[in-house]
Amino acid sequence: MMSPSITYIPGSFAAQFGEDALPKLLKAAGADLKWNCVPWRDGTALDQIQDAGQHSRTVLMEYQPRQPHGLPPIVQLRKAFGCFANLRPASYIPGIDGRFQNVDLLIVRETTEDIYAQLEHESIPHVYESLKVTTRSACERISRTAFETARKLGRKKVTIVHKANIMKKSDGLFLACARKIGEEYPDIETEDCIVDALCMKLILYPEWFDVLLCGNLFGDIVADLCAGLVGGRSNCPSVNIGPEVSVFTTGHLPDPEITLQTSLMLSCISMLNQLGQTEVSERLRTACLHTLKTAPSFTALSEALSV
Repeated sequence: MMSPSITYIPGSFAAQFGEDALPKLLKAAGADLKWNCVPWRDGTALDQIQDAGQHSRTVLMEYQPRQPHGLPPIVQLRKAFGCFANLRPASYIPGIDGRFQNVDLLIVRETTEDIYAQLEHESIPHVYESLKVTTRSACERISRTAFETARKLGRKKVTIVHKANIMKKSDGLFLACARKIGEEYPDIETEDCIVDALCMKLILYPEWFDVLLCGNLFGDIVADLCAGLVGGRSNCPSVNIGPEVSVFTTGHLPDPEITLQTSLMLSCISMLNQLGQTEVSERLRTACLHTLKTAPSFTALSEALSV
């Protein structure tokens, strides 16, 4: 059986420890992978990354610094690979100073339309309009992704996040589609919650929720709110799902105080699970949890895996 290939885009982790550090680390955990390293180079290598990603169907991107012009790297990759869903787990991690210990959330966010469709214009001088795009096909696709993911992971409830009380047509369609898809999954509880009320309830009672199904804008906001419950965005991985290619990356800028780069390690764990190397992912997860409790650093994690 051939080793699965991944397209590796080095970033902040490689800049600190070297481009071979992450491949060596995952190999020490037992991962059987074929690495194709394609640096970002401020987006000039996007075509090369796209070709490599279409071949490997798995892309692992470390954190890339913000660029002064153009779209963020992850947005460019989502467009290049047709990624329509972003999965952002937010769970309590022992050893990290989170505000709650009973948080285990998964945000499923649509990433192709909504107010992020970038349809903006100046209608008259100094008056700007941004169009919110909502289509039945995208609503049904992201809803099915949420329920299928919930079932696969053994989760029990999906909460549809919306503002249909005000945006009756656009969010009304999102809500109606999600409810209809939910009827096909009788084993999973379905509820809905208006987004502003949801934010309040998450701060008070995060244990009430399980999977949060969101449109593009609300998903972006809610994912960061949930990250705040578990110590910050640097503790949450990010998985972007397309028809053929999945992109695994960090939630946001790594915590400079923790050189382990938790978000990157959690993304690697998710990637290994998707590639079917579950024993390896569990070994890496166990080593990460041990390291976070003792000395949260790359060096300590390497020692735990005997690199």
